[in-house]
Amino acid sequence: MQRIDYHYPEWVLHWPITWIRILAYSLLMRPAIMLLGWPRIEGRENLRDLQGPVLVVSNHIDDVDPGFILTALPARLRHRLATATGGEALEALRTPPPTRGWLARIYDRVQWTLGVSLLNLFPLPREAGFRKSFAYAGDAVDQGYSVLVFPEGHHTTDGNLRPFRAGIGLLANNLGIPVVPMRIDGLFEIK
Repeated sequence: MQRIDYHYPEWVLHWPITWIRILAYSLLMRPAIMLLGWPRIEGRENLRDLQGPVLVVSNHIDDVDPGFILTALPARLRHRLATATGGEALEALRTPPPTRGWLARIYDRVQWTLGVSLLNLFPLPREAGFRKSFAYAGDAVDQGYSVLVFPEGHHTTDGNLRPFRAGIGLLANNLGIPVVPMRIDGLFEIK
């Protein structure tokens, strides 16, 4: 197995990018989510007195899941959320292979830049190298960010919850912050 050197950009945790992320959410992402499904949010009252940072754990239906999760969270948590995503896929966007055409490579890098800056994505490898991801999550928490993880590791193929991958309990224990379980329902049916 080839060792992948994952990239953990620190610049996405600084205030200029945070403000850009807030604007992008307000002007682009929230309206798009409302057009996609006008989500009904249940249980938000349970977050009323909860201060950040927290570890948000959710099932995984589709690539748009982070947008729905952001919409469900109160603003104090929404605007300071780092989202773990498949490290291998994220790294493939950052460093596309030379066999892809030049236009496809540019498109991949733009996707990486937008995902990392606007969704605050960071790599969480499925196979090996997760210690740096856990350390990055810890750094984000130290700076007041909450962390979103999809512990199934993959999108659901049938709408049912899949087994959690090993390590989510370790991450929760190491971060030492409250865990907020969330569930996305109904998105699989319109997918």
